[in-house]
Amino acid sequence: MQSTIKAVIYDMDGVLINSEPLWREAEILTFNKVGLNFTEEMCRETMGMRLYEVVEYWYNKTPWEGMSLKEVEKELLKTVTSLIVKNGKAMEGVVESLEYFQSKGYKLALASSSAMKLIITVLNKLKVASYFEVINSAENLPFGKPHPEIFIKTAQELDVYPVNCLVIEDSFNGVLAAKSALMKVVAIPDEESRDDHRFIIADKKLNSLLEIENVFLEPAI
Repeated sequence: MQSTIKAVIYDMDGVLINSEPLWREAEILTFNKVGLNFTEEMCRETMGMRLYEVVEYWYNKTPWEGMSLKEVEKELLKTVTSLIVKNGKAMEGVVESLEYFQSKGYKLALASSSAMKLIITVLNKLKVASYFEVINSAENLPFGKPHPEIFIKTAQELDVYPVNCLVIEDSFNGVLAAKSALMKVVAIPDEESRDDHRFIIADKKLNSLLEIENVFLEPAI
């Protein structure tokens, strides 16, 4: 992937931290409280969406009574935060990849659909906050992934053109958002999504961050 990459933008869930199983557990626990018979397959339908979009998505499909959407949203955030603090683990190769990009002179940023409160929890848990020049959440933006807004905003804050950015994503919504922003994308899908043909739009598909040196980037100028 010969390019003029000057910045690398990480997604968080499923890229920095193995949080997707914890999100699923939190969603099942939370939505079962309002009477939904929630499954792991249902969790996959909203992967990459913002928290309130997940709640709205399922309310529109199967409305419930008792708890407001805002209350369900708060309960879901509280549950997943608790699970991450207790059981959250870094994805394989996180620190190695951050050190690698830093040694090459790239600017580093984080752009996640998760709430900023959860982002801070994760960065503290993994002790990697100091690597990132810019940290962005899509929670209060007009559009979330697969819209490219969060990536365009992050590039602006890094003072780098979108075409000079490389994004690392695990979800198809994230890959689509990055490609729509005219950025290069490395996809690292989880095992269940690895054969999803839609990931063909990524510039490179890896099994883990430990393979990041296979991306063949030139040092930042």
